[in-house]
Amino acid sequence: MMRNKVHTYKHHVVHTIQPESLQADTTRRASHKKIVFVLRFFLVLLFVSGIFLSLVPRGRAIARAALLLPTLITASQPAPLVLSGEPTRHTQMTVPSRSGTVYLDIYAPSTSVPLITDARGGILIIPGVGDNRQVPQLVNLSQALARSGMIVMDMTTPTLMAYDISAQDSDAAVQAFNAFANLPGMQGKHIGLIAFSAGVPVACFAAADPRIRDKVASVTLFGGYFNTEGVLRAFGRRAIDIDGHTEHWQPTDVPILTLTNVIMKPLAPAERSRIIQALAPHGKALTTNELAQLSPGTRAAYHLLIGDEPNRVDQNIAALPAAIHAELTELSPSRAIGQMRAPMFLLHDRNDRSIPVTESRDFAAALARLHYPYEYVEFHIFDHVEVLSNLKIGQILGDGPRLFSLLSDVLFVDSQ
Repeated sequence: MMRNKVHTYKHHVVHTIQPESLQADTTRRASHKKIVFVLRFFLVLLFVSGIFLSLVPRGRAIARAALLLPTLITASQPAPLVLSGEPTRHTQMTVPSRSGTVYLDIYAPSTSVPLITDARGGILIIPGVGDNRQVPQLVNLSQALARSGMIVMDMTTPTLMAYDISAQDSDAAVQAFNAFANLPGMQGKHIGLIAFSAGVPVACFAAADPRIRDKVASVTLFGGYFNTEGVLRAFGRRAIDIDGHTEHWQPTDVPILTLTNVIMKPLAPAERSRIIQALAPHGKALTTNELAQLSPGTRAAYHLLIGDEPNRVDQNIAALPAAIHAELTELSPSRAIGQMRAPMFLLHDRNDRSIPVTESRDFAAALARLHYPYEYVEFHIFDHVEVLSNLKIGQILGDGPRLFSLLSDVLFVDSQ
């Protein structure tokens, strides 16, 4: 009996792929790979950027500068800094010095020292003459730096608060520096010095002091001067020589008051009192008879300060008593640059009416001759050392990048 053979037939369906479909599929796969690659690239970039901006000193400086730049330009603390920054605390203390009590305001993050031991940096600020402890822009700067992770100490002395300058205050800066170095989290750290206006000579003399000069991270001088006699010469002429021509220059009341207090100290008390009263903001100029009663040296000082004999500046400077010449030399930062070692950053507003911009230009030229490490930047957005209000976008775009670059350099050096 024969078995019926069952034959199974498999039907193969062959799909024919058209060339257009094959090309589209290949394109989609290639596009998908590109998207994946780009996403991975940006993830790696974000990861590397995060490490750079948080762990690498230069990256932290750039991140801090990016947060602080709007703070400086707007004289306020924008939301990104407040939201991303650290909580801060403000404390006060005093330390003794050869010239008297030193008043210190400390702004610091209230959180513990980060695991990255070099993440904290320190800045000692010498704001200049007058009692600036409650000046909004100084408080804003100090708080913003603290929010960015820095520790900040603002210092002043009775001499500075009395609108006067003394070389003896350099010891006050040294004592403040040493007190700063002993704060929690600052042991072994270098500390940068920032000085504004009349605080510049104090910072320079302190930075040259053998007790701390090797510990100073940097010296930043804003709106300062190089030679006291050069400032007095500009006062007497009511003009400066700049960019190849002579330019009218009229000092404001505060520098006149300060320079008067500086050069009047060696004079007789009666003559000193008369000159100070005459040169006060609402004082009356001395009459011819009143001038005739003064000694020749006092008359010369008066004419230089009031600027009524611009063509006799050289003669009046020569007629100053030897004690005044000695005072001018003692208060000149130029005498200290040979002893300083920290890198320097010089800032000045081109149209400064408190201290002429030519002083910082002279400072920079002297540093260049010595091959001393420094940076010098001029701005147009400040009224002496305070940012102007209602800045135009062109001013911000012009000075903003330069301020950011210098700020990141200062913060990098001061956080080492």
